[in-house]
Amino acid sequence: MDETNATGTGPRRVKSLQHATAIIDALERLDGARIADLVEHVDLSKGSVHTHLATLRDAGLVSKRGDQYHLGLRFVTLGEHVKENQRVYTAAKNQVDRLAAETGEYADLVVENEGFEVALKVARGKRAMETEYHIGIEETPQYLHNSSAGKAILAHLPEDRFDRILEQHGLPERTPNTITDRETLESRLERVRDRGYAVNDEEDIRGFRAVGAPILDSDGVPLGAISVSAPKSRLKGERFETEVPELVMQATNVVEIDIDTSEQGRRTE
Repeated sequence: MDETNATGTGPRRVKSLQHATAIIDALERLDGARIADLVEHVDLSKGSVHTHLATLRDAGLVSKRGDQYHLGLRFVTLGEHVKENQRVYTAAKNQVDRLAAETGEYADLVVENEGFEVALKVARGKRAMETEYHIGIEETPQYLHNSSAGKAILAHLPEDRFDRILEQHGLPERTPNTITDRETLESRLERVRDRGYAVNDEEDIRGFRAVGAPILDSDGVPLGAISVSAPKSRLKGERFETEVPELVMQATNVVEIDIDTSEQGRRTE
């Protein structure tokens, strides 16, 4: 049971950790900052910010270059540890690499976290052009409703979870093609369930398309999704409608089998 705060209105929180997290978030958004910059972005005094930064530096979570503070390299090792302990990542990473090599485009493995899409792996094929968009999806959580992988996940979430995500994040518009009303989204998600994959037709960035399929556990709960994205000039016609969807669904099927067999193996040990 959660401990409640002094007023009995909810679970207690550790203020110092909340402040440290706010500083870490600000350093990420600002891509490094001076103390004066941080004071403007967090509700703390200059002295308090300095104390928190010193503590975070001792833990290896923050580094200092000149008068600028940056996120520390310890986040790299922590991130790798978290990924390697995600069963969907260990089962899917080779399939994502294979898809990127086979299609020549970007292939991604994403999961849902706190109502957002988080990329666990991004692989770049030989024909894929490097863009700020693909760099960004590795660094920043994205909305679910305007990506193929995100819609593949949304289509299989329990209704109460789906409702909470829409209530919390809404359906913000990214391009004129973005779905911004619930009725249309639900209709598209029903189609996703029927055919086994979702598409992003310039709904997140103009000129880009993507195809994504869910990775489901034995109970039909989405563990993540795999997608392939490319400029619409290359992802069109039969390639957009048949070829790439089949490749993506083949990849997710292999991942699901890998996860199921490993789970069965653990149960018989």
